[in-house]
Amino acid sequence: MPEDEVPFRLAQLLLLLDAVAAQDANGATLERIGYYDFLSANPFLVVPSEGRDASLLRLAGFDPQVLAYASSSQRFTSRRERIQHDLALLVAYGCCQVRNRNGSLTYSITEAGQHLGGQFTATYATSFATAADIVVRQLRKLSDKRLREQTARWLRPDGPDGPAAALMSVLGPGPLLETSWEG
Repeated sequence: MPEDEVPFRLAQLLLLLDAVAAQDANGATLERIGYYDFLSANPFLVVPSEGRDASLLRLAGFDPQVLAYASSSQRFTSRRERIQHDLALLVAYGCCQVRNRNGSLTYSITEAGQHLGGQFTATYATSFATAADIVVRQLRKLSDKRLREQTARWLRPDGPDGPAAALMSVLGPGPLLETSWEG
């Protein structure tokens, strides 16, 4: 998996930090970056499948019916555990800086990081940058508490907008059972 490779994750984080800088020059906390990172790689957990943003994501190569959305909560946990390590590497390379902002550590991209990220030419880099721009724009308005609550809802497998809905749209409805609840 590409996400298992450190250079791939660092490149994604640079693109994400660039999207964060476009929305907030002060950067973002580790917790927010963890949410932004995962949801930018899985934007249809956030973005409704209809509308302008959905069309932009489809043009960028994202598909709302990818079966991986059905296991998103497990992938979220493992991916989030690596963020701190990856950000520390970006700080060490001079691509990211850490500041104390009102008692919270925030991370932001440096000029060197922007320069390096600007050199990425892969189609996936353009696609991920598009998704990151959309996701950060939508989520930055949420308080930390609301972001945690909303992400928990998005990661639930049930519900009409949950990952299982995408899976069911691919597989179709299950068999109808002829069971009576009246005994």
